[in-house]
Amino acid sequence: MKEQNNTNIKFLNLIYQNAEMGLFGIDTVIKKVENETIAKIIHEQKREYEEILADAKKILIKYGAKEEEISKLKELSSKAMASVMTMGKSDKEIAKLMMEGNQKGVLEITSELNNYVGDDEEIINLAKRLLATEEHNREEFKKYL
Repeated sequence: MKEQNNTNIKFLNLIYQNAEMGLFGIDTVIKKVENETIAKIIHEQKREYEEILADAKKILIKYGAKEEEISKLKELSSKAMASVMTMGKSDKEIAKLMMEGNQKGVLEITSELNNYVGDDEEIINLAKRLLATEEHNREEFKKYL
């Protein structure tokens, strides 16, 4: 039972960190987007990630665990990289970068779902929701390429 709980906690933290990385990118990029429609999509993504973070926290609490946030060094590195990558970029180029970030999220969460050996349906559903969010977001940006 304890081993299963550890598996569930580990997977929940991976979900949490995936959504957290999405927020870091969004917080950096949103300031640079001029197109209102693209900005609206990005704000919607932010809300989705925040909901997933909140839900992951609630499930972690049920397991008597706390979320493992991304290290400050990784956070700063991610924000700096996003800032450099978007410097002087058009909205079209930013949309492409966002799409690439979503694709990375799709790959990571798909891999984690395929390797998850637990049976907690609530966790599986949260992971699937994150995956669907990443896929939807990726598709939304295709219109702006």
